[in-house]
Amino acid sequence: MKILYKLKQIAVCAFLVALGSSCDNDLPGVGGAEQNYNTAYGLIKANTNLILFNKAIQLAGLEATLNTTEDFTYFVPADAILEAYLVKNGYVNSLGYPDITLVPVNDLKQIVLSHVVKGVKKRVGKLTGVTADYLETGELTTLANAANPDLYLLSVNVTNGVLKVNGSDKPATGLDYYATNGFVNVLDNVIALSPPSPVVSALSQSFASPGDVITITGSHFVKVKSVKFGDTEAVFKSISKTEIEVTVPADFGSYALVKVQTEYGTSNIATIGVKFLVYGDNFSGSPTPVSTWQWGGSENFQSTENVNRGTYSIKRTTDSWSGLYVQYNAVNVADYGYLKLSIYATVSTRVLFSIGGTNDDDGKAIDIKAGEWNNISIPISDLHPEKLGTTVNSLFMKEYSGLPGIIYLDDIGFL
Repeated sequence: MKILYKLKQIAVCAFLVALGSSCDNDLPGVGGAEQNYNTAYGLIKANTNLILFNKAIQLAGLEATLNTTEDFTYFVPADAILEAYLVKNGYVNSLGYPDITLVPVNDLKQIVLSHVVKGVKKRVGKLTGVTADYLETGELTTLANAANPDLYLLSVNVTNGVLKVNGSDKPATGLDYYATNGFVNVLDNVIALSPPSPVVSALSQSFASPGDVITITGSHFVKVKSVKFGDTEAVFKSISKTEIEVTVPADFGSYALVKVQTEYGTSNIATIGVKFLVYGDNFSGSPTPVSTWQWGGSENFQSTENVNRGTYSIKRTTDSWSGLYVQYNAVNVADYGYLKLSIYATVSTRVLFSIGGTNDDDGKAIDIKAGEWNNISIPISDLHPEKLGTTVNSLFMKEYSGLPGIIYLDDIGFL
């Protein structure tokens, strides 16, 4: 809806309101609901395209909360969108039709409140000299956030009058609908503010000993229930939604698969330690590999300049797109799930790693952050095991950013 803020129109509007009239008589109805004659809740109740959301309000017992003169801005999914959401989440009856009555009341209440914000948020371009509570790009606190502080805030993007919410790439359909106490924005998506399953990005150590306190970084660490090293639960302390401190269990051996579980799901697997160490300070007691060849650049297999753990690391001075092939004692591919290594780069770069092959399509390229040790775990499944034999005995790495630089490698092995 276009709202004109010219002084003349404001004066006329005030006069008409005093006579019990409306300034928006020339605007089309909203699914049978008249604009400016209704509260925001009244608009939803009268809108023939929002029947399902209105039913959700009633089933959740929220009519008394929302059917008031208090100012509210609604972000409401159209019926067809809400029906698709019900089907996707398994709320269908015996005939296969979406049925909102099957949604647990507490879940339904959270769904409804996630779509309501206190206040009148006007979705129009800012007007010179006009003070208003504009709907702008940022984060909003919904009524659901007030009930459950663990929920994420509602993300809003308003660009050139086009509204998108909750990270959706689908714009809100049409204009906002103006009521006596707020606005109703009709959406093409359902808002979900519950945190997703946790994601582990990195562990502060690639190797550890029992009793070590390590830091797990990632995202969505909300209501953490457990941190496990294999099947063993570890003592942990939640620092933030992106960081957990955990004590390595007493029965930790030399390796483990690490997972974080929250009330909202289980994380991806992170790894610590190795089953088979290709290179620590040396190659199975030898300062150099079984054999090696390279094109471009140079390497030192016993560098002391920058070490992740122990005494030595491999220093590799790279040219653009240069490669290094290293041969070691053969390992059985079926015994392992991950290739592990620690890498330090003087400038941000990208490196391709492969085992048993030297072609680009044999490996996986990894982005490397500069100025810190990157502890990398690459699933063997990403290294095209269908091309490998029963055993492998080589590691190939290729500079993959086109920029020369220096990298250091340490703690190479399999888990």
